[in-house]
Amino acid sequence: MSAVPPRPVPLLVGRSAQLDELRRTWSSALTDGARLTLVAGEAGMGKTTLVAAFAESLDDAEVVTGQCVAFAGEGMPYAAVAQLLRDLVRRHGQDQVIGWAGAGWASLGTVLPGLTAAPGSADVERLRLYEAITLVLEEAARRRPLLVVVEDLHWGDQSTWHLLRFLGAALTDAPVMILATYREEELHRRHPLRPVLAELLRQRGTARLDLGPLDAAGTADLVAAVGSPPPGVATAIYRRSDGVPYFVEELARAAADGVTMPGTLRDALLGRVRALSEEAQHVLRTAAAAGTQFEHELLAAVSDLPAPALDAALREAVDAVVLVPDDTGYRFRHALLHEVVQDDLLPGEHTRLHARYAAVLAGRPELSAARGHDLVHHLFAAHRLDEAFRAALARAEDRATAPHEALALYERALEVWDLVREPAAVAGDHAVVLERAARAAVWAGEAERALALADAALRETPADAEPEVRAYRLVIRGRALGNLMRPGGPEVLAEAVALTHDRPATRERAMALELLAAQLALAGRHREAIAVAEEAIAVATAIDDPAYRGSARNTRAMALCALGDEEAGLVELAAARADSAARSRIAMRYWINWSNQLNLAGRFREAKEAALAGVEMNRVQGLERSGGVMLYGNAAEPMIALGELAAAERMVDRAIELVPPQNYVLHLRILKAWLALWHDRPEEVEQTLADFASVVEGHSPQTQFQGELTLLTAWLALLGPQPDPGRAWDATQRILCAPGGHAPNRLWQLTHLAAAALRRRTDDAVPADRALLAGQVAQIPTALVRPTWAPMVAAELADDAATWRATLADPAVLAGPAVLRPYAGLQLARCLAGEDRAGAEPVLAAARREAERIGARLLTRHLDDVAQRAGLGAPRRRSADPAALTAREREVLALVAAGRSNGEIAAELFISTKTASVHVSNILAKLGVPTRVAAAALAHRRPDLLAEAAVR
Repeated sequence: MSAVPPRPVPLLVGRSAQLDELRRTWSSALTDGARLTLVAGEAGMGKTTLVAAFAESLDDAEVVTGQCVAFAGEGMPYAAVAQLLRDLVRRHGQDQVIGWAGAGWASLGTVLPGLTAAPGSADVERLRLYEAITLVLEEAARRRPLLVVVEDLHWGDQSTWHLLRFLGAALTDAPVMILATYREEELHRRHPLRPVLAELLRQRGTARLDLGPLDAAGTADLVAAVGSPPPGVATAIYRRSDGVPYFVEELARAAADGVTMPGTLRDALLGRVRALSEEAQHVLRTAAAAGTQFEHELLAAVSDLPAPALDAALREAVDAVVLVPDDTGYRFRHALLHEVVQDDLLPGEHTRLHARYAAVLAGRPELSAARGHDLVHHLFAAHRLDEAFRAALARAEDRATAPHEALALYERALEVWDLVREPAAVAGDHAVVLERAARAAVWAGEAERALALADAALRETPADAEPEVRAYRLVIRGRALGNLMRPGGPEVLAEAVALTHDRPATRERAMALELLAAQLALAGRHREAIAVAEEAIAVATAIDDPAYRGSARNTRAMALCALGDEEAGLVELAAARADSAARSRIAMRYWINWSNQLNLAGRFREAKEAALAGVEMNRVQGLERSGGVMLYGNAAEPMIALGELAAAERMVDRAIELVPPQNYVLHLRILKAWLALWHDRPEEVEQTLADFASVVEGHSPQTQFQGELTLLTAWLALLGPQPDPGRAWDATQRILCAPGGHAPNRLWQLTHLAAAALRRRTDDAVPADRALLAGQVAQIPTALVRPTWAPMVAAELADDAATWRATLADPAVLAGPAVLRPYAGLQLARCLAGEDRAGAEPVLAAARREAERIGARLLTRHLDDVAQRAGLGAPRRRSADPAALTAREREVLALVAAGRSNGEIAAELFISTKTASVHVSNILAKLGVPTRVAAAALAHRRPDLLAEAAVR
């Protein structure tokens, strides 16, 4: 590649506000950690110019840039990411970048084939790659603050978008700023980038910057910057260009050159190209078939020009600011220029050029910028469908191919199936390709797509197919159903097992049995799960697969614990550890189950340590921020029990930011609701219960979540701002009347809350319900936590000072969840307040100290209420501090002050009447007023309480 002139400095006019906003964001990234800004605007609005000017304005920063590339509307996998990594390798060396990637260094081969060997395409490798890239960016930023630019996100692929979403959540303290540009007009209503952008904008540290057209003054400034126009030209250009900066620039150049101003931007760009020599135009047409950017060596191989003529043509195009050089190739100055040149290709010329590219890449694959993906594209564009079909399947089946890319390639092959000669001779029957696509979708985390493809494969599976074939497709379907948390998974997997019952031990049978056992256990069908797990262990042993054996032993252990044989279950689970280590996914599952079971057994410190050990295991394997996120919740849960509420909330918030799988999102939302409960934020608890009402009602295949949400419902009904012991009783009875499948630990907690509800009920059915509860308690399987909860049940039912005093002194109760000590103190003080006020005061004081120590503001409020009613201690003071009210509570208070009812407030704010009522109760409690009339009066006297709230 010959020497070329330096890249021209971009003209930036009329964007000072946007540039200042980017500089503020950069300052935040330096002081507070990573930031991500999405720069949106229509084509020609100057997104690239703004980003380039901003990058050049930074004094001490490393800037790496990657551009998404689309072939025939499909994003080239990891194109922008590969460019970013190549930049870093060029500057810092291959060994340094590999060292920065940590334990997941080998996964970088998925993006840069020359860097490492291909690691494989399973889902765990995708997550390992994401973590490795995150570490590389963080470590590079430790040398110098890092600006990462990703251009043309609308042309990206699913893999790049998922990675960007991961980076937005995973990069935290590092001085990194990511700038991603995209064309707003390219995103039609169902464009797959739309939900990704919406999710990004919900993440902490992400902002959107919109670029619109220039005003008349800005247009005049840009025209003047391009040249010295005659009077009145700037006004004419503004009218014709509508203030689109790129069009303004082209029109200004035409005016400065004395050329009649073109009527459209396309005309202006075509005029620029057609002003070049025939040879330069020929080179541009050839280059346009390669994409918006291309390597010099590839163009030289495809072009029919000798080297001196090619260099001269390229120099001419660079001088005319049509092409911009980089280290090893070129890119079109603007994507619109590329589109104009490409659209100007004649049909035959288009086909011939793509055929030439395909021929060169087939003979010299090292010239491929995308590990063969561009070869597939060129073959399809050249209408050589038979070769394209074979190339797509070969690329999809390459272990180095990213799961999202493999899925797209399989689906591309399926699209042309009927247009290819003898496709079955190449790929097997149509159902085989559907099956492989479904498997790729599972690995890519696209469960909905996996389900649809698996269903299609099953419909096309002939009745006389080998049992293992249909069984494997059923396993994919069952896994997709499980990942989506939809019912039906165990039935599908049972069919797969039945198909292979009289066959020799096979991997397909081991897989079906292992997955069936796990889903049966999650559905609460524990005895069935044990039987299936034991068969899975036998088959896995016969085929010498320790990973499947380890997973089945995990399931068997958890089912034993759920049936009350916790000691045996814990022994079995500990023994499963060695086998589970055989595969990353199974090892992750082991640490999740081990920490969870220790927590259920009341061994909270061990549970926390086990979960954190699992996080460390994931870190060593390069999966801390992906696989490890699933264990953050398992660490937070015992931390809540230990009274470490603030630390647990930080951990849960961080885990939610990292966008975990759907079933873990539910777990984390439930943990967040527990924290909201004890922190006295009842509206958040109500919102969680409303969001997952179907799970509360038992429509989820995972009973553990129904149990947790029912416990939340009962606690809120007993201690929330609107006590409702009837609601608490009904919630507990939904499970206690049909306890099958629920862990004994949760059943004991539910009986405690049922007893607490009975203590507060005054209706005629209480005697009969006490007898009902006694029978339910007798039926609960043995549990290691029984010594903690049985005294609590007895104390609630007896409800006298002696029993509560004994309970408060019971070592087993004190070893239970930390909230039990102040809760039992609250009940003892309540019993004493009427007959022994002097004895109640130290009990209240001790309970309050403990509640304050752990941050249980809900119990603090109840303890204060008892003290105030008993006339003990100083009365509570309410400061009517605006900061005490949340933003939503200020909105509600404004509506209360306007005289609205709860129903009217609910309609106005698009919430339920129940939630509106909870908000009003919270406001009364926080302001220390007895009625909504008093609250309204206070709001009129103190408008600062409403802040920015407004009645709509």
